[in-house]
Amino acid sequence: MGRIKIIFIILLISITGFNLYSQELVYDVSIHGKPVGNMLVTKKSLDSGKVYYSAVMDLEYKLFRPTQMVQLIEAIYQNDTLRQAYFVDKRNGEIVEEAKIEQLLGRKYYRTTRDTTKSWYEKAILKSTVKLYFNPPEKRDSVFSEITHQYQKIAKLPEENRFMMMSNEGEKTIISYNEMGICTQRDFNIGSVEYSLKLSKRKD
Repeated sequence: MGRIKIIFIILLISITGFNLYSQELVYDVSIHGKPVGNMLVTKKSLDSGKVYYSAVMDLEYKLFRPTQMVQLIEAIYQNDTLRQAYFVDKRNGEIVEEAKIEQLLGRKYYRTTRDTTKSWYEKAILKSTVKLYFNPPEKRDSVFSEITHQYQKIAKLPEENRFMMMSNEGEKTIISYNEMGICTQRDFNIGSVEYSLKLSKRKD
């Protein structure tokens, strides 16, 4: 697999401490069945009960025009509670969407920013979408989106180890898992564009 090209480096979240555990997953990404790039998902255990998650997607495709898309999600949990998360979507070198959420020190509520809109979120967040690559949801679960800052509903499908996630706008995502609880495939639509992420079986 070609290495995922990271065009820009964002140092929003400063991470220090001894790395106790690390796990990486690589996904092949296709649009309408055509390969367009890869996504690297990482989970790292840090000190002080912290766990770092990231998902970096690097795609090149042509729909209406040639596009290079880089998306980044970063999240830090401490004692199973989200402390901060960051999302950015960059197309052809331009930021088209950006979101940040941070739990204030010693508080349960969060300060949020989506593009230029600032707000507050009051409840502690225990599970967000980036964690779903390593942990299957429960049958009737809800998962916080680092992108929209809204909860998405989860439903168990009749097939074994398959779930459907639905946003407030009615957009559906189908997620499949293996017996180890690792996400093997994620299928979703953005408008009329069909995306599919499949866990790569290739070894580097």
